[in-house]
Amino acid sequence: MREQLAHLLSFLDNQSVHIQVLPFSVGQHSGVMGSFTLLRFDDHPDLFYSESYDQGHMTANPPVIRERSVGYARLQAETLSPKASATLIARVMEERYGADVA
Repeated sequence: MREQLAHLLSFLDNQSVHIQVLPFSVGQHSGVMGSFTLLRFDDHPDLFYSESYDQGHMTANPPVIRERSVGYARLQAETLSPKASATLIARVMEERYGADVA
């Protein structure tokens, strides 16, 4: 687990990847319904994809895209910033695996 946390920290200065932690203290949130993917394209309709235990579902239905986009925005608003998330990850590494965080 220590190596996995260190790997997450390695993305701190990567402009293409943003690691954000959603604290347990947030409680119920829009992500409890399961994972999903929003795909955004410049020249094609946006897509929403989700999976259940037996099948996947993809749609380009604009009302669904709007609803899921709002849900994602609310979810992201509840997360820690990338910097605060890195601080939390580093603290967990130190508390559970010792002071050598680098």
